[in-house]
Amino acid sequence: MSIEKPKKNLLEETQSIFQRLHYSIHTERAYCDWIIRFHH
Repeated sequence: MSIEKPKKNLLEETQSIFQRLHYSIHTERAYCDWIIRFHH
């Protein structure tokens, strides 16, 4: 059972969207942190 792969893809997709929309790196990190916390 692969749990790491979907999480990584979700984080990569989130980062890609934030960068495309020119969001602050701090905002991007905050959202990624929430994804990591609530994924478990």
